Amino acid sequence: MFVIFLFFSGFSALISACNKEEDSPEPDPEPMPSTEFVAADADFAGFRTWKVVVDLKNALSDDGRAHTDAARTVWIKQANAVLGSNSQYPIGTILVKEVQGGYGIVAMVKRGGTFNTSHNGWEWFNLDTAGKITSRNSSSVCNNCHAKVKNADYVFTR
Repeated sequence: MFVIFLFFSGFSALISACNKEEDSPEPDPEPMPSTEFVAADADFAGFRTWKVVVDLKNALSDDGRAHTDAARTVWIKQANAVLGSNSQYPIGTILVKEVQGGYGIVAMVKRGGTFNTSHNGWEWFNLDTAGKITSRNSSSVCNNCHAKVKNADYVFTR
């Protein structure tokens, strides 16, 4: 009888331990990647060493449109980033454009998540010459102009 009691006591303790594990599971050692990328100064460091996408020595236009009436260079941090099957660049894609003639350095980052959803999650930046963020926003000015290339995920190729 004592042996049966010990058997049931041990079985009961085992069941309790199993139920306790179900109530408080161990954290996932490999959580799902983030669906949002929030850029920091370090993400723009050394941008002049990235892959050159555009290097125009002459103005594209003389009509005063932003970034087109002066020579400019565009770099992409992820050299292999391309439009995916969803016609969008991957979250975390970073492009930097340096424009001569007083426009300075601007950037766009595919932030994703719920940020600027009407323009596929792009965030716009102004940078100083060292690549430090001086301002960040989802500016309607940037959105309006880049909407002209909505089918290319809001990225100009020139």
